[in-house]
Amino acid sequence: MAGPLPKKKLYKRIVEDLYEEGYFDEWRETSEICREINLKVPARWSPVYPSSVFRYMRRLPLKEEYKWKGVRKSMIRQWKKN
Repeated sequence: MAGPLPKKKLYKRIVEDLYEEGYFDEWRETSEICREINLKVPARWSPVYPSSVFRYMRRLPLKEEYKWKGVRKSMIRQWKKN
């Protein structure tokens, strides 16, 4: 019986689709990527968090950069297409 993909496979497919659409032509922070992924999954699923985005991003040919942001100077990962 056909149904929705499992979470991990769907998240991976969404990230790959974003890559192919040119979403990563500019630098994208983990929070932006999470927002895009969470818009495309069923509302009753638990959301993707920034700490788990890396497992889907590392399989794509992207540049990774760290920057310090905010009052507390938290480190933010961001990615861009090579």
